[in-house]
Amino acid sequence: QNEINEVPFFDVQLPYELALKIFQYLGKAELGRCAQVSRTWKILAEDEVLWYRLCQEEGYLLDMSISDHSCWKLALKNCRAREHMLKTNWKNRVGAVSQLHYEPGRVLCDVHCCDGVVMAGYSSGEVKLWDTRTWDYRAPVLAAVPGAGGAGALPHVSFVRINSSLAVAAHEDGTVSVWSLLLGQEPIHHFQHNQHLQALALAPGGAAVATASGFQVRLESPDDRGFWQTPGTFEIQKLVNFLNLVPDVTGSPVAVAAAEDIVYLLKAEAPGRILHSVYGQPVTCLDVAAHEAAFGIKTFGWLLNEPNQILLYNLETNQCVTKLGNSMGDFSCVNLHSSPPNMLVAGNKDRR
Repeated sequence: QNEINEVPFFDVQLPYELALKIFQYLGKAELGRCAQVSRTWKILAEDEVLWYRLCQEEGYLLDMSISDHSCWKLALKNCRAREHMLKTNWKNRVGAVSQLHYEPGRVLCDVHCCDGVVMAGYSSGEVKLWDTRTWDYRAPVLAAVPGAGGAGALPHVSFVRINSSLAVAAHEDGTVSVWSLLLGQEPIHHFQHNQHLQALALAPGGAAVATASGFQVRLESPDDRGFWQTPGTFEIQKLVNFLNLVPDVTGSPVAVAAAEDIVYLLKAEAPGRILHSVYGQPVTCLDVAAHEAAFGIKTFGWLLNEPNQILLYNLETNQCVTKLGNSMGDFSCVNLHSSPPNMLVAGNKDRR
């Protein structure tokens, strides 16, 4: 393509293919210097094969073939510039904000996302979805089921949750609606509580829903034929602050609920069990994985030799595995299910 059959190498003439094999041992800087020797060497040093190989060696655009770009030297330059910008912005905590939507006169009550799909609930009672992967930000409105009050304005949304297949919204009047992301904008299931919800949970990769209203925790899931049922209803002693469904559970759903200073393990079709309870030490955060639960406790400084900690429990043995952390500040969040293996990430009000 370069219309060069032989390349001058000092006192000899080499075939283009052989000269290209020699240049394959050079890096970016050496190729740049060679490109300044002569017009022939410049054409050779900017050959697409060389820069495609460099791009692949540095780990960029690995899924592309050499014909996918017209200038691999420019592609490598852009990839390196993008990586440098990301590293610089991460170091300086600089981010980019894109506004999906703004509802004049309405309050955004709750928002949740999964795999690039964003779900939002408003004080108007509307529930909307955005698929940020398509760059088409026209949000469909999910049709809600009228609550106990019948027709008229919908009560405002309390909670929204979404996973890869389902979207769930809870309204202030205790109405809970479930939509399938594959079947359209009409709900496939709904149920009603007598009062508003304190907590709503959706299984990360399944079809189970857990709700906490008053002193009652309710589990909902479809059977083998797809008909929704209530495999478990639990009466507990205190109001629930945190509620999570255990992921990757076969059969009936399992939930972990924290109600002030008591942590419950709730298995469908079985009586609820107290996993942890220490009077005067409320739970400040909660997360669960397939076989473990982690939660932060606050001591109020009554026991000076026991600061605030994260407790890790085994859900199969119901025993405390370990206690982590040593802080006078409250643990405000903990992530167990998506942390690396044998690791746990937590945040504290002491900004650590």
